[in-house]
Amino acid sequence: MRRVSAGVLVAFLIVAAGCAGKKKVIPPEKLWSQADEAYNDEAWEYAVDRYKMFLDQHPFDPRAEEAELRIAESYYLSRRYPEAIAAFGDFERMHPTSPNLAQVEYQLGMSYLAQGSSPNRDQQPYTNAMTYFRNAADRFPQSPYAEKARLRMKECREELALHEADIARWYLRHSNIRAAESRLRGMLVDYPDCEATAQVLYDFAKFYSSRDEDEGATLALATIARHHPDGKLGREARERLGPTNPFPESQDPTTLMVAMLDRVRDQSDRQKAPPTVSAYPEVGGVNAP
Repeated sequence: MRRVSAGVLVAFLIVAAGCAGKKKVIPPEKLWSQADEAYNDEAWEYAVDRYKMFLDQHPFDPRAEEAELRIAESYYLSRRYPEAIAAFGDFERMHPTSPNLAQVEYQLGMSYLAQGSSPNRDQQPYTNAMTYFRNAADRFPQSPYAEKARLRMKECREELALHEADIARWYLRHSNIRAAESRLRGMLVDYPDCEATAQVLYDFAKFYSSRDEDEGATLALATIARHHPDGKLGREARERLGPTNPFPESQDPTTLMVAMLDRVRDQSDRQKAPPTVSAYPEVGGVNAP
């Protein structure tokens, strides 16, 4: 009987082990069918698994790009937004000339928008979403995603404006006029047409009236009437202004209000003085009789 050398035996065992550990290649049609069926059945996790296996075993298949997009969409639809953002971002880097880029930009914006929360929380998701929606609208103006992106941009701007409005009101309630007016100025520059800006302007109009600051009250009301002519606050602002419009149609009162806010910024009554606190109430301070 012929004896097998130790070296040949070792080589055989290595090859056998490699063959045993090698994954079985599934035909592309079968894998695609499994992935597609799972996607249509909203079995997102299994769809991702099948699409990834498809890409691993058949990377040069003509449907590879679509598989990558389906993976990102599956993550988004299953509310795994960080994974969706990573997958859409990878797709964009790997396919910079893809005809699907308008959709990818829009879906990236939607993934960030879905992570937004209340106005009191971090607003970075809305800022990030705005960037991608603007890309979709500006880079692909003829795409069906462009108009949808513009509507979503408006939604993001309203959320960002609402956040600023809440902060401005908080400062106003605590008599820190300078800080409140600083927030209002930013809103007039960045979000003059937002509903949240109209609402906070109305609060400022009442505040200025209570302080007999007629210029501020008039400018606040005129700005509301200018940018929100058809809304409830716009109608109320026109009623309070009276029949005579103090500003011609060619003059935007927003510019005048921003200038006024810049002018009064350093007035002494704009900064709330901290209350006096004494360790000896009988001598003086907030606890003194």
